[in-house]
Order: sequence, then C-alpha cells, then structure tokens
Amino acid sequence: MELFGVAVSLLALFAGFGVLIGLLFGFFGMGGSFLVTPALMVMGYDTTVAVASGLAFVFATSVIATLKHRDLGQVDYKLGVLMIAGTTAGIEVGKIGLHALQAMGLADLVVSVIYVGLLGGIGAFITYTATSGDGDGGISHDADAEVDADDIPDVAKKIQSYRVPPMMELRGGVSVSL
Repeated sequence: MELFGVAVSLLALFAGFGVLIGLLFGFFGMGGSFLVTPALMVMGYDTTVAVASGLAFVFATSVIATLKHRDLGQVDYKLGVLMIAGTTAGIEVGKIGLHALQAMGLADLVVSVIYVGLLGGIGAFITYTATSGDGDGGISHDADAEVDADDIPDVAKKIQSYRVPPMMELRGGVSVSL
C-alpha cells in the first residue's frame, strides 16, 4: 500500500523516527538533527540525500526556534547575519568536499567517521562539564543576567582570546572575530 507514492511502512518508519528524535532530545533541550544524517545512511540512503535532509531538518527547527526567541527579545540580529553568512560558506565548502569524496568513493566512510568523532567529542565535553563543578557548565540560567566573565566556560574564553581581524562588536559589549 502506498501513500503519496511512498510505502506506508516507510512513512511509518520516518514518523516513528521523528517522534523518537523529538522525545529523546526534547528532554535535553537540544535538537536531534545531528542524528538524521547517520540514521538515513543506516537506512540505506545516499550520503548526499542524507546530508541534505539533515540540513533541511536543521533549517526548519532553527527557523521555529528563532521566531520564539525573537518574541522573547533574545535575538542578536547582527550575530545572526554573521552566523548565516558563515554557515552558508561552510555548507558550500562542505558540498564541494562531499562531491570530491563521492568521486573517490570515500564519502560514506569519511562522513561516518566524522560523525562518530564529532558525537564522541560532544559527549566527552558534556561529560567533562557535568563532572567538573556544579554541573551547569558555569553558565547563568537567568535570562536577564548580564554575562559575567566567570559565567563563560573555559573553552569559550580560549576561543574568544584569538584576535583574528576583522573584529566586530556585538550586543552586550562582546568583541568577536568575523
């Protein structure tokens, strides 16, 4: 049986996958989009389709989250434009790299290894942060609180210490490299 030209069993699998991602990662306050690409690859989809579908998932959830945060007055538009420009450039470079890897027949292997490394690194960082100190990463959860130097995690301080021109001033007196 088909619906919209797709087998009902496959539609049920995708719907179940979406519910699982939403439930699991909704509990932790983060999106589950980083699971979309490896899951689609495990289901047998081409690497290009899996990566593009993951990006579409990120885009949709980001738009919804941005609108909500905008309503709460928590959006820095200048930073947003800079992040969109950087993300767009990164996507284009990544696309070129992915196509080159596909031409060499290495796309599946490289994308899988990078995902495992990325997720392992994130897991190690979260574990380290949770086990060192009070468990909240030293970040204030008060929306009206000013950012204090003591509230910034050490890794962020290290990254912010690099002064690569051109520098830009953002809301809250934060200076970052373009």
